[in-house]
This record gives sequence, structure tokens and C-alpha cells, in this order.
Amino acid sequence: MFSDKINTLIKKELELAKKASIVIGVVTKNGRVFKGEIYDEIRDLHIGDYVFEMGSTTKTITSLLLAQLVQENIISLDEPIKTFKPEYSKALSCKGKEVTFRHLSTHYSGLPREDMKQLHKRIKENKHDKDNPYKYYRVEDLNQFFLDFDLKREIDKKWRYSNIAIGLLGNTLAEIIGVTYEEAVKSKILNPLGMKDTFITGNEKQINRYVNSYNKKGELIHPIEIPAMNGAGGLKSTMNDMLLYLEYQLGFKDSPLRESIEYTHKIQRNTKWNNYQMGLGWIIEQKKWSPYPIIHHGGRTAGFHTYCGFIKEAQIGVVIFSTIQLKMIRLIKILLNLKGIVNEDIAESIFKGYGIGRTP
Repeated sequence: MFSDKINTLIKKELELAKKASIVIGVVTKNGRVFKGEIYDEIRDLHIGDYVFEMGSTTKTITSLLLAQLVQENIISLDEPIKTFKPEYSKALSCKGKEVTFRHLSTHYSGLPREDMKQLHKRIKENKHDKDNPYKYYRVEDLNQFFLDFDLKREIDKKWRYSNIAIGLLGNTLAEIIGVTYEEAVKSKILNPLGMKDTFITGNEKQINRYVNSYNKKGELIHPIEIPAMNGAGGLKSTMNDMLLYLEYQLGFKDSPLRESIEYTHKIQRNTKWNNYQMGLGWIIEQKKWSPYPIIHHGGRTAGFHTYCGFIKEAQIGVVIFSTIQLKMIRLIKILLNLKGIVNEDIAESIFKGYGIGRTP
């Protein structure tokens, strides 16, 4: 399964980085396969039990929480957010349209990517912790943003990726249930799926299994904290838990969330790229080389890069995390969609090696 090409890609990533780790997990009907290298290896710990940061892959779990509440008839997908947050009315309406749960999950709300003004202020105030930019962006900051913001971009017109939108989605769903975001996803999603090693805060044993990540200077990066909007990227997990997550996505295992999981895979909207469509949280991409769509989402924090994707028709899923450092030119190309996200080339090689590809 791991060809010479894949091994070369892994070697290249590690050689260009400082103190880097990379772990790959593949799941099929035949079981799970692991491969990787951990820089600060923990003796006798299985490679599938190291803890890593999911980053924006968290958004798929937030959207699964949304789908579950819809299935339970607690909310509807096209219900305006201001029903639950009337104080945010100015920030969630434009030209007679209202931002709904569907808009938040599919990035069609018209909201900006971040609250850049306040985020920059917090970063400037805490230069000693520049590798953890969201740590000091508080719940009060997010609340003030939505109280003050006047939405000018049309709703439901253009795809615009927004962390702050998914942050609002996660917070609102948790408030509807009456608990914190972490408690909401644990009770509604993680516990029913048996994902016991996926968390935000974690216990001592879980923290001790954390993969160390380092910046370009070789300095240790502390675990990410996103207290104001955990639903956009605050979850940590293990390879075993994430492969379990994909086993449910692929239908290998049954669960009380089956209908909600399948609901998140349904195409909701297009994006600004012809080969990309949105499910709930998931990106549904049609590659030229594949006869089937790839359902996936990436994630990036200061220390980690995550890829999580699967092809339902081929019954295969891939999760990859790494702690490499990005050069600016590569980051710009990724942001402009001129280059795939980190680890995507390795995932594609695995899919192709599994026999997925168009016949000439």
C-alpha cells in the first residue's frame, strides 16, 4: 500500500522540516494500516495512540452535531441563526436575507474569515505566545464582534471560507443544548461513536501522549487553544480515533448517527471552484484522475497539518497528520488553491495505489 513514491514524499517532507513527525493511517474493509515517524517517540506507545491537533477537520464534527440536531427535530437547517441570537441581527442579515445554519456550515454566510482587527490586537499584546494566536481571543471578543459587525456581503451568493462562521455555529448549537461545545460534541457525537480519545481539554494521560511540534527555529510549540470558537478547530484526536471516525463515514460500522452522517455527505452548495462542492462541513471534490468524488477536509494549526478524506464507492479512507513547517511560498500557493493542502499528495498516491483511477 505504501509505494516507493509515497515513501519518497514522506522522506522529502521530513528532510525539509525541523524535528518533524508524520503519521499515516489507512482504513479499508480489510482493516487499518499505519505508517509514520515520531520525532520525540514515546517508548511502547502504538503509533495510532499519539495525540495530534485536528485543526479545521474539527469543522466536520461541528457539522455532524448540526446534522444530528436537525435529525432530532430540535432545529431546521434553514432556520435563521438570529432566532437563537437576536442580539446579532445586524451581523446576520443583509438585503432581506437571514444567515441560517446551512449558510454557516457551507461557508455561504457572507461573514469574513476572521475577526482580524481584534485577533491582531490580541497577538500584538501577547507576542511571547505568537505560535498560539487564538489563545487570547476571548469569548467576549467574539460576542462583541457579532454585536458590532454590519454584514455587507450578500448571503447565499458566494462561497467564502469562514472560521468565525463555524465558530458561531458550534457555540450556538452548544447553547441550544445548554452545555459547552466540548460537552455537546462528547454527548451527541464522540461518545455514541466510541471516540474516547478525541477532546479539547483532555486528561493527564492524553496530554502525555501529545505529539511535540516545533517552529522554524526548532522551538517547542504549545498545544493550541481556541476558547472563543472551538468548533472551528479546537479538537485533538488520535489516529485510531480518526480511523474509527472514517469507518463510520464509510459505513463499515453502524451507529445511531448513521442518518446524520450520511446527511453531511449530501451536496449542499457549489464553491468558487468547479470541481469543489460542499456537504455539511465536508468538501466534496471531483478529481480528474478519479471516477468517484473524494469527501475530505484538511486542518492546520501552528504546529500541525491534518488531512482526512475518504472515497465511499471505493471503501477507503486516509488520515495523515504531520508537524512540518511551511515556507511562505508554499503557504501562498495553498491559500490560492494553486497547490494542494499539506499531505494531500500523499493521500492521493494512496488512493491511486489502491486501484482508484479512470481507465484510458
